[in-house]
Amino acid sequence: MVNNSFSKIIEEFDPMDLSKSLELKRILNSYPYFQSASAHYLKTLKFQKKDAYFELLPKSAILTFNRSILRDWLYSSDIIEDLSDDSKEKYSFLDWFDIIDEDSPKIEERFSLVDQFIKNSPKIKINKDYESKSNFKSETKIKDELITETLAKIYVNQEKFNKAIKAYQILSLKYPKKSSFFADQINGIKKLKSKD
Repeated sequence: MVNNSFSKIIEEFDPMDLSKSLELKRILNSYPYFQSASAHYLKTLKFQKKDAYFELLPKSAILTFNRSILRDWLYSSDIIEDLSDDSKEKYSFLDWFDIIDEDSPKIEERFSLVDQFIKNSPKIKINKDYESKSNFKSETKIKDELITETLAKIYVNQEKFNKAIKAYQILSLKYPKKSSFFADQINGIKKLKSKD
């Protein structure tokens, strides 16, 4: 039912027709993301000089994949398209590609700019005399309360043996009941360290 009524509205589209405008509004209430219906209703609001036009314009712009097409549609001076007029040229599907292809030089210019940028490959010059004022240190110290057995094992796996030994020493102070276990781990790490 909606399909037939919308098709009829499109075939006989007149933005000044109030009854068609109300029908479009009803369709949009049922199908709020119907892009074509939104664009047609927006055009009726524009031609009828309704305030709701300014409310629907951003919503329709979001629904439209190409806003320049929406703008051209809204500001076209042809209110009614006469499809039976033989003076208009008819194009096949493939002919439309030739007509639409008018913007290709702009795209080629953009590609040439990108290619030129890549070809020049600009480098950022670093001033060697510059001293950083940040407090960031390359070797950040991990607080003792954040040391865990998992972190110590990670240090061992990464072969950061000094950090692993330090982590197990901190853990043995934090957990005195497991100090003999941590001492064994430290001895094992020292043996691994001596092999390197």
